[in-house]
Amino acid sequence: MKLREAIFRRWRFLPFELPRTLRRLVFAGVGGYPRKDQRFLAVANMTGYLGALSSLSFALTFAMVDMRALQLAIGGNLVSAAGSALTPFTHRFGRCAAVVYLAVVFYSTLFFFVSVLGRESGIQLNYIAAAAIAITICGAQRLGLAVFLTVLGLALHLAVWFAYPTGAETAAVTPALMSAIYIQSAATIMIILGVATFYILRLFEAAEAKSEALLLNIMPSVIAERLKEEPDRVVADYYPAATVMFADLTDFTRLAAKLGPAETVAFLDELFSTFDRLAERRNVEKIKTMGDAYLAAAGAPLPRDDHAAAIMGLALDLAAELDAIGRRKGAPLKIRIGIESGPLVAGVIGRARFAYDVWGDTVNRAARLQQHAEPGAILVGAGFRRALGADHLFRYAGKPDLQGFGETAAWRLERARLTAGAA
Repeated sequence: MKLREAIFRRWRFLPFELPRTLRRLVFAGVGGYPRKDQRFLAVANMTGYLGALSSLSFALTFAMVDMRALQLAIGGNLVSAAGSALTPFTHRFGRCAAVVYLAVVFYSTLFFFVSVLGRESGIQLNYIAAAAIAITICGAQRLGLAVFLTVLGLALHLAVWFAYPTGAETAAVTPALMSAIYIQSAATIMIILGVATFYILRLFEAAEAKSEALLLNIMPSVIAERLKEEPDRVVADYYPAATVMFADLTDFTRLAAKLGPAETVAFLDELFSTFDRLAERRNVEKIKTMGDAYLAAAGAPLPRDDHAAAIMGLALDLAAELDAIGRRKGAPLKIRIGIESGPLVAGVIGRARFAYDVWGDTVNRAARLQQHAEPGAILVGAGFRRALGADHLFRYAGKPDLQGFGETAAWRLERARLTAGAA
């Protein structure tokens, strides 16, 4: 339970939340894609924006040094900035349109800048960064395109190195300015790579944490960990001593007809959310809900000596809470509860929509006892009575004919006889 709460808390702060306006810009144009693709395309947008800012910073630097002598470099950076900023508009043409577009913009403008400023400027190093970003945006599913763009980037990097040797630049650039350009190029490469990589890692960490939180919401944490470590291994465990509880609302069909569909679902959501909170407080594992029925167990998947006492406490909590909800709703609500203790098997069934469940005679007897319980009553079997070891809390209820078991001794848990210590 503590692990589940920790993951929920962790997930809230993982996504590296951007300000709303900036987030809108980063995710511009990606709305029509699946969420997984949206993360890659958001990185494409962010790369385009960072590239635009980098180009603008170079244009400003050149304008401050010598606007007339460096007008080609200034104009080229302004064109590059405008082209990079238009990245979100390319998403309408397909999942790979953005990375192809950015490759065309970056690769062509880099070639132009090296021809103007020369290879000593270090501008060609951006080909390496562009290739790395291409792999990040494409993802493993489009590895062929990523490899092609990487190889193309390497080829262009080598081409400009040999095509524009020292002294081949067309702009008059002083050694001091050349050094400044090189430093600025290296810094912008590191910034773009660092920010893009950091952001996509945070996005995927957030998605993974959310998936873990959802998994832990339908599966005990210890079972979820086993599934993650060994996803192909069958999860099936035998527990020699555990307690199972079935709880079911009485006259629910009549209540549902009175409330209507929407209010019925809202009522069940409120009710079972309350039951979940009470089960978590008692460290009891909710197994599943079935219509208006609730199944919980203690002693599985984590063995514990007080499994019977924990379930008894939860049963009393549920009955009391249902009374309170009934008073708030202005309608008397009753619950029938069946409890039994003994051995059981627990495990995960299914592959596409897997679920953790419990099986065995102990489970079946608890279900049958619930069916024979009177409204508002808690009917228990001999196994639970022995496990709890408090005979004064029970009143013999005869031998109801339990389906599959025949006449079976049962006892009614007397809430009025419970002391504060026993509860």
